[in-house]
Amino acid sequence: MLMSMLSHVLSAWFAFLLPSYATWKALAHRPISEPDLERWGMYWAVVGAFVAFEYVSGWLLDWVPFYWEARTVFLLFLALPQTQGSTWVYMTYLQPFLVKNQADIDAGISAAQTNVLTFVQSRIQVFWQTFWDLATKASANPNQPRAPGAPGAAAQPASGGNPVELARSLWSSYGSSLIGAFAQAAKPATGAQPGAPNGAVPARPAASPYDVGSSSSVNVNQNAFSAEMVNNFSPAASSTHLAPGFPEPQVPAA
Repeated sequence: MLMSMLSHVLSAWFAFLLPSYATWKALAHRPISEPDLERWGMYWAVVGAFVAFEYVSGWLLDWVPFYWEARTVFLLFLALPQTQGSTWVYMTYLQPFLVKNQADIDAGISAAQTNVLTFVQSRIQVFWQTFWDLATKASANPNQPRAPGAPGAAAQPASGGNPVELARSLWSSYGSSLIGAFAQAAKPATGAQPGAPNGAVPARPAASPYDVGSSSSVNVNQNAFSAEMVNNFSPAASSTHLAPGFPEPQVPAA
């Protein structure tokens, strides 16, 4: 761990920062010194090849004994002006290898770029075709509304329409039933019966579904009223647009 940290510090200073500064000086000063540019060009070519090799095989090199010490010494050998190891490595190994295999390297780079571009384009086309098929299928098969005469057609208005048309459709379906139900609920359940003799005490009619005269029948009458309201609001009952009949009071016998 300690040697790894020390190697990184020495490599950052001697192998990267100082050569970067020296390269800038060679480019900034006029007239440009061609020997300095040639030297630093060779250096960066060798360092670039070494870093690429290290990135690929670093997981294996970490297990080599004394790898970090050897790496530090090698980078110092390449970077220090006293040794100029990068020039020697370039002229001895890198340049002859590149000159010999230049045509194959160029063909391989071109083929790799073409294959990668073709693969990316094919994946994008497959993705776009899949997306387009799904979108076309969804738009070609929308939810079809029911026929006007089909059961439940009035209870399922088309979604996403005009709010005014939606309100009008609901009122035409349930308005008459709602008014009839409220009229029935407001009609009195007791009182004088037509046709009864003068002075005669009218008999109390039979208990209707809305008779709440006794406290014991409140829950029963409330449940009956709720059930009838639900039946009146059903699509089958509202299709005739007529209020349901109210039970006739029973006239007492003469």
